[in-house]
Amino acid sequence: MTSEADVVKWMQTGNESAGSLIDLPWKVSKVGVYTVLQNDNVPFNLFLFFDNDKDTLNLLVRTGIETATIENQPRLSIYRTLLILNQKVELVKFMLDGINEEVVARADLPLSTLTRDEMNIGLNTILASFYLMVKGLNLEDQFNSQIIERTAMTVKEMSQSGKSRDEIKDYLVKSLGLSPDDAQKLIGEVLDADAIPKNMYG
Repeated sequence: MTSEADVVKWMQTGNESAGSLIDLPWKVSKVGVYTVLQNDNVPFNLFLFFDNDKDTLNLLVRTGIETATIENQPRLSIYRTLLILNQKVELVKFMLDGINEEVVARADLPLSTLTRDEMNIGLNTILASFYLMVKGLNLEDQFNSQIIERTAMTVKEMSQSGKSRDEIKDYLVKSLGLSPDDAQKLIGEVLDADAIPKNMYG
């Protein structure tokens, strides 16, 4: 079974010019029960919780949006958005966490079979899925450029690993919730023009 020490070692060894998230050098710290990952190229921290009782690694991204004390109408709007997102994305859950009911995205990875490659898939998936939550909650201005860079990295990495364009498009549509047209446009701009699109929020 993969241990917390194994995962920390994966995250700490790398270089800034790496082409995949798992190969970036992450700063690792401990905050309460969470292991926190930070890299200057990623605009938010990642939180890891190792639930050994359930043999699961919970990988979380926090928005900083706390809903416990906001008025009913905007709170209901946020809840509705999260429910819709949970229908669109297969591998990531959008939920509320903690006493302040903070909006978070979470992916659950089984520790018994977790490999370095699967950890990288989990990182790519939760960071790219965060784009949908940003769009749904109207936070595009704060996060657009950083998230599109990460999603473009995922497209390039999948192509370099031998995935066909149809397979990449299928991933973007089914796992990340992009429309087929947006997915096709993104693939073309990243692979044909070798450029990072300026906007994913058309």
